[in-house]
Amino acid sequence: MMDFYQFTQQMWQTYFADVNENGRHPIENWIDPTCTIIGTGKHEIYQTAQAFQTAMYEEVAERNDIQFQFRDFWCEPVLLSEDLCLVYGEIYIYWESEDREVTIDMDSRFSMVYRRREDGWKIIHIHHSLPNVEQTDGEYYPKTLLSQFNEKLEKMEYLQTLAERDGLTGLINYRTFQEGYQHYVDTHPSCWIFIIDVDKFKEVNDTFGHMAGNHVLKKMAMTLNNIVRSSDIVCRMGGDEFILLCSGFETEEQAYTFAQRIKSAMVDAGKDERAWAGISVGKAIVPADNKLEAVIEVADIDLYKDKKHNRQSRSE
Repeated sequence: MMDFYQFTQQMWQTYFADVNENGRHPIENWIDPTCTIIGTGKHEIYQTAQAFQTAMYEEVAERNDIQFQFRDFWCEPVLLSEDLCLVYGEIYIYWESEDREVTIDMDSRFSMVYRRREDGWKIIHIHHSLPNVEQTDGEYYPKTLLSQFNEKLEKMEYLQTLAERDGLTGLINYRTFQEGYQHYVDTHPSCWIFIIDVDKFKEVNDTFGHMAGNHVLKKMAMTLNNIVRSSDIVCRMGGDEFILLCSGFETEEQAYTFAQRIKSAMVDAGKDERAWAGISVGKAIVPADNKLEAVIEVADIDLYKDKKHNRQSRSE
């Protein structure tokens, strides 16, 4: 088995050496022609060994009397297969001019991949970079790139959430509800829509302030989430209205019983609240043609009936 530690150490010592007598750099013997090299010093990316060698000759010509010294070196090989090996590690390079006006003090990380060829092991990939401040010993993946990727991924997920969710309650918004409606109806039996409207919500805002009104909406959203099953959909339509899409109600009586459960749960949720409001609930079965707009119209009619009933009950 080849000693990848010694092999890699020699490779880096060779890399920092001068060109030989015939004007060629000895590193050429170590690198496969298809090798890709990435460096974050000047954001170098070389897709072939030839492109890297051309740049390397220019660098060597600029070194003048600089003689790099290895202050520290370590690496760890990871054999991926009989013909493939990953090596990662750290190099600490130091140099100081005779007049001490120029100092090179460089601590860098690297990872490289070796592949077995007919003429021996060759390097097919190198990544050499200054370590990220959060990168710890033993981490061979370039965390600077990983951090950038994760940041972009988190940003994409955040923007996706903003596009799909209501900013106040965290429920899905109506546009997302519309997009998921047909799939839900096609995959769930006996679907019903329930529309919940907060009674006299304007009075809550006028009396207690908009922050109190926001609290009411958020707690109502949480209460609705706790009532439904995980497979059901809870949405904030906008303003003081919510819409539920639920399944499994075989009769109108079952749907009515569920609507009463919603009302009872809201009463319990508001028992200890300084500012609270009642709700009205409208319901409608999703028919075979299941057009969303038509179902909502039916649920709205039922909602207005419930509102009228609630007003009459309060006046008695």
